[in-house]
Amino acid sequence: MKIGLFDHLERSTDRPLATQFDERLEFAVAADEAGFYCLHVAEHHSSPLNMVPAPGIWLSVVARATKRIHLGPLVYLLTLYSPLRLAEEICMLDHLSKGRLEVGVGRGVSPFELNFHHVDAGESREIFFDAYECLNAALTQDEFSHDGKYFQYDKVPMPLRPLQAPHPPYWYGSSNTVGA
Repeated sequence: MKIGLFDHLERSTDRPLATQFDERLEFAVAADEAGFYCLHVAEHHSSPLNMVPAPGIWLSVVARATKRIHLGPLVYLLTLYSPLRLAEEICMLDHLSKGRLEVGVGRGVSPFELNFHHVDAGESREIFFDAYECLNAALTQDEFSHDGKYFQYDKVPMPLRPLQAPHPPYWYGSSNTVGA
């Protein structure tokens, strides 16, 4: 059995945010040393739920401070990303972590957070699937094209490749049985 951790990095008002990040990094290092399999972090925006609106930045710090624990966002909100930019970030993180990256993807559980980014929650399912298809193409091809409803790319070279082939393992976050 593999046991992992899921961290929201909730904001506390009794000490500086930099101190809280230092404490969470110590937590991640301790989890690594204790033999936990994976550390996942949530992505939320304009919300008290957590202080990691950019999980890739946080995971790059954790990757360099740990040795064995696998790391991943749970989830990257595909409805809010350019698939090309995210593919490049995933490739970079996979190398920075020396192949310990696991990629959680989802469309977003909070209509409020999607609204802040001018994403219609009613369209989020279609956007997610278009982004997911595009992301897979970008991660698995040396040059990719995609002609979807929301994302279009034509013959984009992908010199930055993931360390894990064909790409890091995926996790899929869903809040309902339809998504599963």
